[in-house]
Amino acid sequence: MFELFNKNHRYVRSRHNIPYKQEAEKGKIAISSVVIPCTGSDYIEEAVLSAEFASRFAKNLEEIVIVSDQSASLFPALPQKVRVATLDVPLREESYRYKQIYRSRLIKIQAPLQAKGDGILMIDSDLNLLQDPEAKIQEHSLYSSFRQGKMIAKMAEIPKELIPAYYKNAVRPVFEDHVNSAYLVATRSTWKRLCPLWSALFQDTWELMSDNQPPTDQLPLAALLDLLDIKTINLGDWVNWPVSKRIGGQPAVIPSQVIGAHGGFPLSEWQKYLHDPTQPLTFRGQDYTRKVRYLTDAEKQQS
Repeated sequence: MFELFNKNHRYVRSRHNIPYKQEAEKGKIAISSVVIPCTGSDYIEEAVLSAEFASRFAKNLEEIVIVSDQSASLFPALPQKVRVATLDVPLREESYRYKQIYRSRLIKIQAPLQAKGDGILMIDSDLNLLQDPEAKIQEHSLYSSFRQGKMIAKMAEIPKELIPAYYKNAVRPVFEDHVNSAYLVATRSTWKRLCPLWSALFQDTWELMSDNQPPTDQLPLAALLDLLDIKTINLGDWVNWPVSKRIGGQPAVIPSQVIGAHGGFPLSEWQKYLHDPTQPLTFRGQDYTRKVRYLTDAEKQQS
């Protein structure tokens, strides 16, 4: 209850989860670049599919960039406007249980800087654009969808002496709602401010914490948004529509309002959508994603 009387808490809340429908949050910069991070050869197929969707349904884009640790030569023929940018990022020690996930987060955090446009949308490789992302954006703001869950809960079992100082007075990590990093939009200059510090905070956080959970990029991002005083604008649920959660396990048609469809498996169902967007599709339930996407390296080798 005392949070209501905390001046800093009130200030951050006033700049957090602001509906895009508010006219003051609409800018003049159109989204011209889409960036798709992709780490490991096992994710090439879905990244290529995501690029195919962006190429086909987001007609106003100037470029689509798959950012990967894999060589461009390993990718099949890509649609027009699609290119591959290859990055090299540090490896964790051999004993670390989530090396590929850690590496994938580092690729993701640097991915927006590989785009050339002024309005840059970064999407996860398992998110497919079904429409043009038409939001007009402005500087010093991050546009996304939001999800429930306190990011600070990731540190519930961490000894206090291991918690980095920048979390102790941070406000956004303790909010019930947080930016969902599967769909993030910002100007190029805003990304240039965010990415270097996001990378530094991510590495610092997960060097200190044990490997009893997969490393998330969203915890350091929440603290960083406070640090840089970035406004967060809510584009609504349709930009990041959770397919498995909403229609998984039963045949259903993707609603026409969906802008970004996130996490539908198997990928073969999306091939059906490409042929006919109006036909019912059957995706796996929402428990599938966590089972196959958040495995330790050892579990991944066994699967």
